[in-house]
Amino acid sequence: MIDSNDLQSWLQAANERYRDEHIPYRGRPFKALSDFAHEFNCSISMGSPTAKAIVDWFRAQSAPDSHAIGALFTGAFYFDAYFWPLHIPLGDGTLTVNALDCLESMPQAVKDQLAKSNKDMWILALHFADCCDYAFGIDDIEKEGKLNSKALAFVQNADKELAGAIAQLIIPKPNLKSILALRMSIEIFLKALLIQEQNLNDQDLKRLSHRLEDIAGECFSATGRTGFSDIAKAVIGFPEVSERYDGQEKCLQEVWHAMLVAQATATAVIRKYTDRDIRSQIDPTAGKP
Repeated sequence: MIDSNDLQSWLQAANERYRDEHIPYRGRPFKALSDFAHEFNCSISMGSPTAKAIVDWFRAQSAPDSHAIGALFTGAFYFDAYFWPLHIPLGDGTLTVNALDCLESMPQAVKDQLAKSNKDMWILALHFADCCDYAFGIDDIEKEGKLNSKALAFVQNADKELAGAIAQLIIPKPNLKSILALRMSIEIFLKALLIQEQNLNDQDLKRLSHRLEDIAGECFSATGRTGFSDIAKAVIGFPEVSERYDGQEKCLQEVWHAMLVAQATATAVIRKYTDRDIRSQIDPTAGKP
């Protein structure tokens, strides 16, 4: 690990870079933790002296009250008939974070019940990995220029659909019609990949129509990644686009399934174009039903 003087120099340089990139104050400490771990190929626990030094340094350089920190990304996790915000405050797989700690609004008594369920803990672990990889991977994609302009525009619009749907779920009275936004995010993410891989034009996209199963199948053919064949199976039974007009409201469990598939789809596309993938760090025996 670097000494204090070198750390100060690294922090100064990082802060200047974040200023040039217009990263808000509240996002800089966690961005720095991620970049530091990645650059020095090390693991940083949030309770470690290095992590504390980095966070304290950025807070000292920031406007007052600017570190009433929101999340880099907020997903949704369903448990006990409620959609709980799943905040992703820090980065890649080299950073140590407990998924349960990211369910900040969940009372400890509910967390204790969740922890007793092997099935739910396994779902949380996989979903948390998807959310983490997505949160930092989409930032990578926007900065590294790995997508052509049309594919990037599709990814950015799919991200808005996903974020909008999540925002409608993590409220006291969730809007279950947001399943349609989740559906749309899946379609746009998948089409973004096909635009990138097969250089599809507007006529090609029109030919694909809104058939999620077929679009996911095309993605599997284009990439050979089995995740897309899994998605093709998972979207069977999703509401049709026309249901925005006359469809019946879905139940909580159906919307949760759609949420899982939408996040998995978004992350599958992001992982295709980045090196973000912390799934290997999930203990294959812990929590698996």
